[in-house]
Amino acid sequence: MVNENRSIQSVERAMKVLETMAGAGGEMRLIDLAQKLALHKSTLHGLLNTLAALGYVMRTDNGYALGLRLHKLVLPLANADQRLRTHFAPSLLALAGLTRETCYLAVPGGTRNFLCIDAINGDGTPATHPGIRRWKLTASALGQIFLAHDCTLVRALRRSAQISPELERKLQQIAEQGYALDLEESEANLNCLAFPLRKDGRVVAAMAAAGPVERMSLSAMQDFAMRAMQWNL
Repeated sequence: MVNENRSIQSVERAMKVLETMAGAGGEMRLIDLAQKLALHKSTLHGLLNTLAALGYVMRTDNGYALGLRLHKLVLPLANADQRLRTHFAPSLLALAGLTRETCYLAVPGGTRNFLCIDAINGDGTPATHPGIRRWKLTASALGQIFLAHDCTLVRALRRSAQISPELERKLQQIAEQGYALDLEESEANLNCLAFPLRKDGRVVAAMAAAGPVERMSLSAMQDFAMRAMQWNL
């Protein structure tokens, strides 16, 4: 079981360095990276030196860039993501056709977040998605789908006091009804409807439709949910 109370700060900081650089296009100046991460330059310099020695970042004329050694780590995951996108593409397209809203495909991303790996518009065309951007598990319909189907994950959050009794009751309801609703919990004027996606009997991903409250009202989402549940997700 993952124990949030035993995380190692230096490892977490190193991962945040890599994620922040990736989100900025793969290269950043030391001063910009320090400001973004709220780290002292000497602390950040030590992290970057270690990552550079291992080949995960490299020095450039303007600062630091992601190193080519990351390619070996990323390639197997990229292939796995592509297999999931291909496998669940019909479901995502069907949800977009039903709701006519932007729809997202997401996968778990640790004990705190989930990651979006694909998105399509309501007309079925590709949409911009957040990529490696992390989204909080406990405050979104997609995240609550993962929590509702992973008792180990819930126990890990309970141990670190990140989950309330009220949320645990909501997760039980989500598991029983087969979908989750987000009523402006993640973002003002935005509602979301999410479903678990199974492969070989196990929840490996989730999909969601999100739109403004005037179109994605509670009654509309409940109607969409009842119709989508007939797809045997």
